[in-house]
Amino acid sequence: MQPVPESKIRVPVRPPQLVTRAAVRAALDRISDVGLVRGPAGFGKTLAVADWVRTSPGPGTAWVRVDAEDEDPRRFWSAVLAALARCPTVPPASRLRDRHGWSADGGPEFLAALTAALDVLPRPPRLVLDDVGELAGASLHGLRTFLRDRRPDLAVVLCSRGEPPLGLARLRVARRLREIGPDLLRFTPYEAEELLRTAAPGLTQGEVTVLHARTAGWPAALWLAAAACADPTDPEAAQGFSGEHSLVADYLEGEALAGLDDTELDVLRRIAVVNPVPTGLAAVLTGRADAGGMLDAVEHRTGLVRAEGRGREVHRVEPLLRDHLLGELRRYAAGAPARLEAVTARWYAAAGRPDAAAEHAARSGDALVATEILRDAGPTLLLSGRHRPLRRALDTVGEVGLAREPGLAALAALARTAAGGPPATHAPRWPEDPPPELAVLRAAAEEFGAVPATSDRLDPDVLPHQPGVRALGLLARALTAVRVGDPGAARPLLADALELADRHGFVHLAVQALALRAVAATAEGDAAEVRQAGEVALARAERSGLRHSSWAAAAAAVLAHAALLRAEPRDALRLAEAGLAGLDHPGRGPAELRFGLAVLRAAADVDGAGEARGDRARGLDRLQHARAELGDEPVDPHVAAMAALLEHRAALDLGHPTAARSVHGWLVQRVGETAESALLRAWTDLAAGREDRARAAAHRALVECGAPLLGVTEVEAWLVEATLAAEAGERAAAREALERALALAEPLRALRPFAGAGPEVRRLLVQLHGGPAAAGSFAGAALAVSATTGSPAAALSERERAVLGLLPSLLSLEEIGADLSVSVNTVKTHVRSIYGKLGVSSRRTAVLAGYERGLIAPAPALTLRG
Repeated sequence: MQPVPESKIRVPVRPPQLVTRAAVRAALDRISDVGLVRGPAGFGKTLAVADWVRTSPGPGTAWVRVDAEDEDPRRFWSAVLAALARCPTVPPASRLRDRHGWSADGGPEFLAALTAALDVLPRPPRLVLDDVGELAGASLHGLRTFLRDRRPDLAVVLCSRGEPPLGLARLRVARRLREIGPDLLRFTPYEAEELLRTAAPGLTQGEVTVLHARTAGWPAALWLAAAACADPTDPEAAQGFSGEHSLVADYLEGEALAGLDDTELDVLRRIAVVNPVPTGLAAVLTGRADAGGMLDAVEHRTGLVRAEGRGREVHRVEPLLRDHLLGELRRYAAGAPARLEAVTARWYAAAGRPDAAAEHAARSGDALVATEILRDAGPTLLLSGRHRPLRRALDTVGEVGLAREPGLAALAALARTAAGGPPATHAPRWPEDPPPELAVLRAAAEEFGAVPATSDRLDPDVLPHQPGVRALGLLARALTAVRVGDPGAARPLLADALELADRHGFVHLAVQALALRAVAATAEGDAAEVRQAGEVALARAERSGLRHSSWAAAAAAVLAHAALLRAEPRDALRLAEAGLAGLDHPGRGPAELRFGLAVLRAAADVDGAGEARGDRARGLDRLQHARAELGDEPVDPHVAAMAALLEHRAALDLGHPTAARSVHGWLVQRVGETAESALLRAWTDLAAGREDRARAAAHRALVECGAPLLGVTEVEAWLVEATLAAEAGERAAAREALERALALAEPLRALRPFAGAGPEVRRLLVQLHGGPAAAGSFAGAALAVSATTGSPAAALSERERAVLGLLPSLLSLEEIGADLSVSVNTVKTHVRSIYGKLGVSSRRTAVLAGYERGLIAPAPALTLRG
């Protein structure tokens, strides 16, 4: 047995600033057979295990630090015996304490004797072999035999940069191997903060977060970062810390990379332009077919490169090492990074990865490469919602390049407006006879308002087969159909576009198509389709990270308007605020869309006046402010009409006729004389008591002005007719007008007009639909909504309200008394009091008054789905 230095078998001393690794300790505590602590240089393997040995209450530990000289089995096994002999759990009489009775040659007889000596111990110690990856030859073979034959309760902990060739796969299959790898050894954000704040107290939370991200939790790198930031005279140390910092460079070159030859270092430098790097791309970048094998070898020796994937088809380099390698590449071969980025861009394009291709084309800084990539990949990136790499590559093409490439200029404009940015101020230079792909891009850019329109609409007979461009063309056609008033024609186009979106992963296109389907359904008066398409659009936008797109905001606006019509102001407010929040900040997104959302939010305030968040005066002020902010910006006539109707009604209800006249004039100036402007005149005249003029205006809205812009306009006009007819005593005409309003409102789920109608309409609803037969019907829901806006209840007692609630039933007064557990005389007393308080003289008129004043629920409220 050879003499063994004390330092080789001593458990390392715990440094004073060591960060406690609770998760690593817990994992080590679970080792009962063989444990492998594996990680690159500087991952704190030795310190973590030493800390565990010194603090855990387990059996004694024999510690051996392995080095290259331990290739000699005599030296290695002498160290193992010396470490075991000094372990307190080994009895004095044990043969393991006999330093002179061992040959320690690592041969079969020695290993058998060592195993036998361990077998007779009452409790075996733990054996830690630090840096076991240094073993080779006979020592390695002997250790493999020892691991196989040792007593099963002797725990062995192996520390290594890679997986040592010790037959551990067999133990792994048998679930006898406990592994602690680099992912667990990395410092968590909390552990990194503890280390950095101790060494450099002046660091801010943001700087700590940056350093943890740049080091990816690599312990040695964090120690170096702490050292670099410890100087209080250098406030920029944290921001400037990278793989090119002198402390990091010295550590990498002197420790992590010291054992690599020039060829291996050259391979690492070349593949550093992309991380992780696929094996096929590594071969192209390095010009070596065996690049994957070389990276595997570097992984085994250093651990700083890691194979990933089921087939180990990609390799990842530690971030700081990659910084260092790229810095060397720039110094040793000027222009090489850009050339390698261009190679990478083309490789990813050929592999069907347009996002990665565009990103690396941008990094190359080569406008020609970026142009080449985007000609094919641009539409796919746009429709898939991968706008960041698209914009970066477009920036690389530059204004001069875009001027020569009208298709890319159209893509740039579409990407900018999709993100809520402003449209282009000048149209691209379109050729006179563009090919089909360019014709579609041109039509889409013009139809979506991304570039100024300078031509006729897209030729319906020309749609290319390329999926991205074809899908864009279908969407443009559908938008055209909606805008020219033919929403039915948009349905099949949108169905085809959605099919392409689902097949090719065009998530942004799917959100666009669904939002547009909701808009088309609004124009068709299909409330169920509005709700279904709008909600699916928002759900997909949320899942795909497109919540901040203009199209997601458009879907929110359509849903908010539908909720407002359903007399659900809380939902309308929530959706409108979500749409505005999705546009990030003031000034972002189309002015028309921001205006529409602001109007809907304000109208929800008006309608929610009786709720916690509602405030009618604030709502009117917001409506007026939204119109003022819009200024002279163009706005779709439908949006203008919606805004005018909402603001006009709020102004009249709050007693501001001058404000109502102002919004009426604004609407006429914007869209001319329409059914909506006639309706506003009817409302103004009705509020002023000018019944004849109000009836004439309502007639114009219904007959003379042609098709209204909004479906709800006819509902409101018929309710004006019903009100005027009821006031004039024309019962048949009033009933007919009310039934027409209900018939038109039902497919729209438009309950809001009935909530704002006057007492005459409520009285008609009670008379026509106040019985049990209205339960579950739209008319019953309209009555329930109108009842909530009635006059405050007379001061009925709780018992009187209960009696009144039973009067619509067929129960006699005796039966009502029995139901309430009171005498019939008590019921009669309550009934006389109810008659007096309501000013009625019969059971029937008491019921009608109860319905009108909202004291009786006329029917179970209709649950509106869709």
